[in-house]
Amino acid sequence: MVVRRSPLRSLAGGLTGLLLGATVLAGPVASADDSATAAYEGGANSSRTAASGPDDDGDDAPLAITIDEMTPGGLPRSGPLVVRGTITNVGLERWEDISLYPMFNSGPGCELCAGVMTTSAELEVAAELDAEAPVGNRHTAVQAQVSALVPGQVASYTLRIPQAALRILFPSPTPGVYWFGVHALGASASTPRDLIADGRARTFLPYVPGSVDGVVETAVVVPLRAPVTHASDGSLSRTTAWQEALTLDGHLAGPLAFGAASGLNPVTWLVDPAVLDAVRHLSLRNLPRDVAPTPDPEEPAASDEPSDDEDEEPAGEKDEPGLPADHPLVSAATSWLLQARTALTTDAVAALPYGDPDLSAAAHHLPSLYGTAREHPSAEFDAWDVEPLPVVTGPDGYLAPTGIDTVDDGAAVLLGDQMFPTETFSGRAPTNGLIGDRPVVVTATTAATGGPGPDPVTAAVALRQRILSEAAVRVLGAKGQAPEPLVVVLPDTITATNAASFWTGLDAAWLDLTDLRAIVAAAQPTEGAGTDERQVDAGALTYPKSQSRAEVSSSVLIEAGQLIRAARSFQAILGDEYEIGDELIAEALAGSSYALRGDRDAAVRLTRTRQWIEEQLGQVTIDAPNGVTLSGTSGGFSVSVRNALPYPVTVNVAASTDDGATIGIANPVRLAAKSRTSVPITADMTRTGVHNVTLRLTDPEGEPIGSDDALPLRSGQVGVVIWIIMGTGAAILFLAIGIRLARRFRRRTEQDAEAVEATS
Repeated sequence: MVVRRSPLRSLAGGLTGLLLGATVLAGPVASADDSATAAYEGGANSSRTAASGPDDDGDDAPLAITIDEMTPGGLPRSGPLVVRGTITNVGLERWEDISLYPMFNSGPGCELCAGVMTTSAELEVAAELDAEAPVGNRHTAVQAQVSALVPGQVASYTLRIPQAALRILFPSPTPGVYWFGVHALGASASTPRDLIADGRARTFLPYVPGSVDGVVETAVVVPLRAPVTHASDGSLSRTTAWQEALTLDGHLAGPLAFGAASGLNPVTWLVDPAVLDAVRHLSLRNLPRDVAPTPDPEEPAASDEPSDDEDEEPAGEKDEPGLPADHPLVSAATSWLLQARTALTTDAVAALPYGDPDLSAAAHHLPSLYGTAREHPSAEFDAWDVEPLPVVTGPDGYLAPTGIDTVDDGAAVLLGDQMFPTETFSGRAPTNGLIGDRPVVVTATTAATGGPGPDPVTAAVALRQRILSEAAVRVLGAKGQAPEPLVVVLPDTITATNAASFWTGLDAAWLDLTDLRAIVAAAQPTEGAGTDERQVDAGALTYPKSQSRAEVSSSVLIEAGQLIRAARSFQAILGDEYEIGDELIAEALAGSSYALRGDRDAAVRLTRTRQWIEEQLGQVTIDAPNGVTLSGTSGGFSVSVRNALPYPVTVNVAASTDDGATIGIANPVRLAAKSRTSVPITADMTRTGVHNVTLRLTDPEGEPIGSDDALPLRSGQVGVVIWIIMGTGAAILFLAIGIRLARRFRRRTEQDAEAVEATS
């Protein structure tokens, strides 16, 4: 268990660095007649001076106590209640003669103790109660003893409360939820032993009589969500954060280990598919973006045998991109994926839209984003043959009604119970509700906040006891009717510490552990009477302004939309042999995630990726002649299309002009890598004059990709006039030649006649 410390306490623990053995004794040491002692807490009216400064959680006790095991999870009516945990000296002094006692809000002399809780609202208030607020009495008939603790030292304890003692404390228990705690009393150089607690831990202890019928269907949902950001070269950025997330108690490794400890108990994984693909990318050395053909699975892989080329550089001297194969992050990602595959292929999986985009914000600026995210393929889900349940939810349980409207595929909508105002929904959220054809599942947001502290509120036992208590008040409040199901999305701060205690302790008679798929199945729309009555008015849901202000900005979503369009065009000109388009769209989806709310660089990263695509598209150009004059009303000419990219592309040439001309183009245009080709174009004119024609390159779907050129096209009617003039000139020429020949013939005839006359 991780104990929260102030900086001074951490320093003290580090300076000490010496762990001494502590003798832990457990067992009854007093008679039942003298077993109840008022639990003085040392609050505002206490005259004691603390030996150390206050902790971050508001509890300034020098001894920190955890409850790591509690068996059973409810008040037993047979057998003992066994509690185990640790006690840590987080102060600056040595503490001696430490006694630990159980605390209950029941039993003799407990007239002023806190009452039994019977509603979720009371549990919520109790969970926020000040750590030093008196809620019950110590039961001194049972104790554990620790001889001494130096600063920073940790010791374990065990408290075994026998059934006889429990019968005295709870002779006729009231159904509901009780307080349970552990108090520590000790002495230090500056603080003599007294009745004020020097350390405390608290949790809830539910009691449901065996005579109560009904069980609460309960789904425990473990989230696997994380921000996924990319560098300008397409590799994953923030690798230090990924290293922390994937190791030890990180917000990916911790929940995965916690859920994997469920054993045969049902658990539901709430997964952003982009996280799985990102971790896979890290396991493959986090290589930068590469435009390469998709490998043919039928072709043999390249040989791993070393080359005989003597000029080849020695291993380790090449400037290879990506992380080294033995990098700790590569190892952590590989290990995490192996564990994730085992868990996700055996348990229920609920899939968020790819990248977990902020649907509340996208509803206003990019409503098509949900469809794009839901349809985006997940390489890991496909490879693992996982068929997940489609769901949508915000990380805090909030989802704007406009965001719900964009969900057009019937995915289950998980909404926190805080979205259902009491005045509108009669004090309870709807069971098996619908918004249109979307099943609504209400999650117990407050239950996921855990126990009352001051010990870690989201520790395994604290969370388990809160869930058991929530289920208890639901089954008690049902009064013989079917109780509402309980769905709890755990926080991503959970770790594997004492996870087994969490899962094994959920075997209470009033709780039926199931998975989310079963609860969603019961909420699916059906035909016939009653469907209209299940409809939830989305306009009546609570969506606070603070949520609206926190949404991903419009600039991020505008950039995401432009990036998606550019990525699709780039993929279209490359063809099916490449998959770079999916990678680029994945960047856009992850870049508009809930996890990036408040990230000022989110739009900048998307812009960089879009500009990279535009640079690639800009290397495919078109070059038209300066002008074309046709010899008639129709004719043809050619333009040049050049591909400077190192891979083949397929484009179209689109023409735009006025109504007086019709342009025909031989599409599509296929170009090899780094090549140029001539594209024939035909033109038909319906009126005289000059027509300005704009030629632009598009992808095969007709979307412009950037390059264009323009040329003037002169009408073919001008050519007809020229032919008339030329024909007229030719006629005049031939006429003149004929006249001249006739005159020459006449002149020769006359000369011949004169010559005859002269000789005669």
